Amino acid sequence: MRAAPTCALMVVVCTVMVTGCAVREQRDAGAWLAEREALFSRHEQWSVSGRMALSDGSRGGSLAFDWQADGANHEVQLRTVAGGRQWRLSFGPSGALLEGSGIERMWAMDPDPLVEAAVGWPVPVQSMAWWIRGLPPPDSDAVISYASDGSLTRVESDPWQMDYQRFDAGPEALMPSRLQAVSGDYRVRVVLRDWQLGTQQVSKSL
Repeated sequence: MRAAPTCALMVVVCTVMVTGCAVREQRDAGAWLAEREALFSRHEQWSVSGRMALSDGSRGGSLAFDWQADGANHEVQLRTVAGGRQWRLSFGPSGALLEGSGIERMWAMDPDPLVEAAVGWPVPVQSMAWWIRGLPPPDSDAVISYASDGSLTRVESDPWQMDYQRFDAGPEALMPSRLQAVSGDYRVRVVLRDWQLGTQQVSKSL
């Protein structure tokens, strides 16, 4: 008489296993990139918030950020989790501009050295503009790795190696929610939340 619940449980487990297999179907690696590129072609305006945990192996720090984009133009609000320092970074095809706590208004073609000068840590902002969308930077010699379901798992682009640690359901598609970039002793852990696809107010090219 006790066998019936056991059989029923086995049926439920089998059903869940079959369902899980259906969700993580085997796909070609290129399918992910094609779908992701199409998604952001439809939605050139997007935004996301999050935090970065920064470490050089002996000391650490953290930043909160709000990131908005309109095509190739990006605006990132950065702030220290403790201490109240904050910066506004705008960058696009014509260059990058940074202003905020403890610095003069600074301009460069690449946003990365500006952010490092302000916060004291190397942060691959230029590449992150692509990574956080689940895309490798274009026109690079990156080595790309995929999971069995076709999703992106790793992007190696000298001097950084970036690993996707988690994707969560987002607007219209799975969106990155945790990733980690490593370069030598430097480590940048990123947690993403509040993905939005749609109209944003973002500065135009400099």
